[in-house]
Amino acid sequence: MKQTKMNIIVLMICGLLGLSDANAQEKPDAGEVLHLDLETAVQIALSENPLVKVANMEVEKKIYAKKSAYGALLPQVDLIGQFQHTLKRQTMYLDSDMSSLFGGGSVDPGSFTPEELKVVEVLGKMMAPDPNASNDGIQVGRKNMWSGGLNVSLPLVVPSLWKNIQMSKVDLEMAVEQSRASKIDLAHQVKKSFYSILLAKDSYELFQETYTTDSLNLVNIKNKFQQGVVAEYDVITADVRLKSIIPNILQSESMLKIAELQLKMLMGIDEDLPVEIVGSLSDYEQWMFEAIVPADENLSGNSDLRAFDLQAMQAKNAYEMQKLQRLPTLTSSFSYSQISQNNDFKINDYRWDPYSVVGVTLAIPLFNGGQRHYNIKQSEIQLSQLQEQRHNLKRGLQLSVKNSLEQINKSMEQVVAAGSSVGQAKKGYEITQKRYETGMGTIVDLNAAALAVTNAELQYRNAIYDYLASKADLEKTIGYDINTTN
Repeated sequence: MKQTKMNIIVLMICGLLGLSDANAQEKPDAGEVLHLDLETAVQIALSENPLVKVANMEVEKKIYAKKSAYGALLPQVDLIGQFQHTLKRQTMYLDSDMSSLFGGGSVDPGSFTPEELKVVEVLGKMMAPDPNASNDGIQVGRKNMWSGGLNVSLPLVVPSLWKNIQMSKVDLEMAVEQSRASKIDLAHQVKKSFYSILLAKDSYELFQETYTTDSLNLVNIKNKFQQGVVAEYDVITADVRLKSIIPNILQSESMLKIAELQLKMLMGIDEDLPVEIVGSLSDYEQWMFEAIVPADENLSGNSDLRAFDLQAMQAKNAYEMQKLQRLPTLTSSFSYSQISQNNDFKINDYRWDPYSVVGVTLAIPLFNGGQRHYNIKQSEIQLSQLQEQRHNLKRGLQLSVKNSLEQINKSMEQVVAAGSSVGQAKKGYEITQKRYETGMGTIVDLNAAALAVTNAELQYRNAIYDYLASKADLEKTIGYDINTTN
């Protein structure tokens, strides 16, 4: 019997050593493993997560949009070049008395050359007193027209442009707040994911430790059965309990892998990169009763409220923009061009004639079908809606803060109770084990005591996790400093 016992122990030790060797072979070199504590995980996530990078890019984009809004107040300068080819020239008719061109007197044919007389004759027909008699017109213009010049415009009094600059400033503040919100949310997710890994890791180690302990107990019970000290029922019961732990080990191992993959995704690192999580949930008990729990119920740092206030500011600016559409606008303009008209493409022989103009345009809105009036009414309603929505949002956030504080206090009490329960359960297990070894206890009592230890350990770790998760939720709600990891 002793030989059988030794064989079983040797086989179990060899099996455990084989598992250890297999795990050692699967792990890469120690230099390639990324050791992660909570602070490191948050810092890596804030620098590598794609969503944070996108939010930072949005801030940069809004900075350029703000500069673009200021650019609308500066002069706009354009170089203009144009070419036109006439397919059919315009015909012009003039209804007037020819004598008016000659001071009201008669035309002396002797004072004109033959070519000039033909021109006078054509003009006389075109400018005859009787419009019906001037049926022949004259075609004007040339086939090709070239023009090039400079156009300059400058807004002098345009209130909507000034308001647009204010709106661009709010847009930039909104982008900055959204970037801050994405970092707070990411830090919150990383914290809870890290705590989930610690919970799964502790549970996995607890079940493995329980499995090892129960394996040794099973060997001991089998030896006693072979010696005729205990009944076969004890062996069967111990074996069933040992096998019932395996699903818990597999489940906790699966939860650990899933939690690690989620953390890697949040951190923006390759899922194949091996990581080693530093610490355990029990490490947090040392400071959780001394940690300062943020309880700023005025929610001044809450990202949702701050974004909502900026949204309301945007709506107010849009409302004022609608009102400014009623005001006059004053703009100035200057144009200079060189024009050439010709019938061929001998560019070197072209004659260029200058043309320039400067002016001021005053536009006074009078009527546009009531659109401005109704747009203002819509903006007023939107402002009222935002006010009611903000009130409702703040009430919900205040309730969330109270729930988180209540859960934190409850979890701290549970940690104290569960910690005490663990000590009592272990002491009870030791007593029950001694009673069983002396024949005064049963295998049922021993299993119940072992189960009580396992449950107490799980409750203790779950209580710490609930505390940490509730604290992370509270920090997210009040917009706590994202660099605070405890």
